[in-house]
Amino acid sequence: MAQEYYTSEHFQLLNKWKGQSRDESILEQNRAYKQLKVAYEVTANWATQLQKKLFPDGYVEVRRRPTNQQNNFLPYNWARIFPQKTSLQSLAYTVGITVSNGFFVKLDLVDSRVKDRNLRPRYLDIRGNEKDSPIVSILTIDEGLEMSLTDLVDWSADAIKNFKLSYDDVAQQLGLIHEQDDQSLLAHFKGHKDFIERQPLWPETTTTLFCRLALAVNEMGLDWWFTQATNSQLRFGRKEKSVTKGNPVGHLFLRKDGVRVNWNAFASLEDLDKTDISEDLVQSFEDADKMKGDWPAKLGQRSGRDGYWPDEYDIEDEDADKMKGNWPDDFDIEDQPTNNTPPKNTIYYGPPGTGKTFELQGLLQKEYTDSESVERYAFVTFHQSYGYEEFVEGLRPVITKRSQSPTNNLDSAPADGQVHYEIKPGAFLRLCEQARKNPSQQYAMVIDEINRGNISRIFGELITLVEVDKREGAKYPVTVTLPYSGEKFSIPSNVDVIGTMNTADRSLALVDTALRRRFEFIESMPKPDVLAGTLVSSNGKDINIERLLLILNRRIEALYDRDHTIGHAYFTRLIDLETHDRFEELKTIFRNRIIPLLEEYFFEDWQKIRLVLGDNQKSNNDHQFVHEIGREDDLVELFGSEHELDQYSIRSRYQLNTHALDLPDSYIGIYTADTGLTG
Repeated sequence: MAQEYYTSEHFQLLNKWKGQSRDESILEQNRAYKQLKVAYEVTANWATQLQKKLFPDGYVEVRRRPTNQQNNFLPYNWARIFPQKTSLQSLAYTVGITVSNGFFVKLDLVDSRVKDRNLRPRYLDIRGNEKDSPIVSILTIDEGLEMSLTDLVDWSADAIKNFKLSYDDVAQQLGLIHEQDDQSLLAHFKGHKDFIERQPLWPETTTTLFCRLALAVNEMGLDWWFTQATNSQLRFGRKEKSVTKGNPVGHLFLRKDGVRVNWNAFASLEDLDKTDISEDLVQSFEDADKMKGDWPAKLGQRSGRDGYWPDEYDIEDEDADKMKGNWPDDFDIEDQPTNNTPPKNTIYYGPPGTGKTFELQGLLQKEYTDSESVERYAFVTFHQSYGYEEFVEGLRPVITKRSQSPTNNLDSAPADGQVHYEIKPGAFLRLCEQARKNPSQQYAMVIDEINRGNISRIFGELITLVEVDKREGAKYPVTVTLPYSGEKFSIPSNVDVIGTMNTADRSLALVDTALRRRFEFIESMPKPDVLAGTLVSSNGKDINIERLLLILNRRIEALYDRDHTIGHAYFTRLIDLETHDRFEELKTIFRNRIIPLLEEYFFEDWQKIRLVLGDNQKSNNDHQFVHEIGREDDLVELFGSEHELDQYSIRSRYQLNTHALDLPDSYIGIYTADTGLTG
């Protein structure tokens, strides 16, 4: 049974495990993980009830994992509420709990869906200090725990009503209102394959003109629709929902570089020439009601309603052959409909923490997720024991139950509870089957840590089929016989294969040559400039995070190689925190992430770790993260004063100085020559 409300233990667990990497072998962590998932269910209920109370036409998004992408415990949980189905994806009301602030409700920017990096600083200026913000309300932990869930919903509803800035106010100040209007309109066309692919490539002026034209056509009582047979074409004219075919006035050809309007394929306006979308053309539609005796008269009487949008229809199932003879004689070959998008085989590679997963998630959300949030991709992680059976197909054990028996004859059916084996398709075959049933959409097989698996063993005979020119319908299509099922198989052209690769695990030079030949490799390296202007302050001193990361990586590259540098993503969490919370987070990052990572990189060669951290240049021992313990004292203690041994004949001992984590000069000393000389 789901937990009805939060407990003080939830906050204790958030505080205890925050920033620590999840280890499933630790039973106490497993229990904490389950309890924190319960807290997420409470947050989901809170958000859902609040959405129904204030925003009945909206929807809720909930994160249900107590850990982040790097599998570290988070110090908070949250759920987002979008006021309308067509609301901005980049702005949402957020409710949740956090170790530092207790219970909160706020109007928040969704950073993962914002392309403009300047929006976050502008948003922070609007939000101000959370304690007295015009768009944030906070309850202490004790105050929140004294409430019931109903009380909490009522409190948060009142808080939102009393915000000094509304959703539209904030969107306006951030410059998102125009985006909201256009995005709401563009969403009507998201079922159109070529529109999804090509519209993001248009110049901004083309998109603006298209949106104005689409709205003007709609307001004239004309309808928009498209068919499976002509994917590069959008039609407008008259088409009732109850009929199979419409009466087009014209159509748009969707190109990667713009939009062309064509009339002379249809009789009603055959005296108009096709033309690229333009200001004059759009203006003529917007002014159509004011014009008399001109082409608008040919459209006939208004339908008495606004026009229908494409997403209000079922897609026509027209046969392209039926349309032969309707194409104009001067129809450009570049305008001809196409259903083919070349498949991609891509691997994003780089050191840990460089944003590979973040970039991939953005790509999946944009290109492989429908407007209804239906995902068109599958996600697997390669590791040393992952094999062909999981990825392609294999025999799987199945425990027989009476209801599963194919016959009622007990002599021929297995007895209950026995194990037998069935041939089951793997993740890749299942995705290919989905893609084959929906050829107008692009699908993706996403492989995390692709270099950690045995490529030859996992892909088997499919490694050849992955090549772009070996796909179904390609120039040199190849079909193979699967070894378990004996079925013929080839890879559809609408399946992309996308991998990520951590170069700290295995250098690119060591990657399977078969993989290298078949994939495009896109490098993702640390970007310290992402952290530009990010300062962490403590005791009146500022730590420059961009400079710190830059120097750390220059030293690592000199002592090891560039494949083992440290990614900027380890520090990006600092950007979103209030100034007074940043130093504690920086301490956590160094204690749980950076220092353990350096230990792994240098195999506990502490002398090199000291060099990377600049400890050898710090005159104050308190600021050194790693202390070197004197060897002469060790020799005397171990062997007596007359040991006659060279003090350099035994290995040095090192000790982690945890006190240095609490001192801002320890971090400043990483990128300055001597912290004893800094102010």
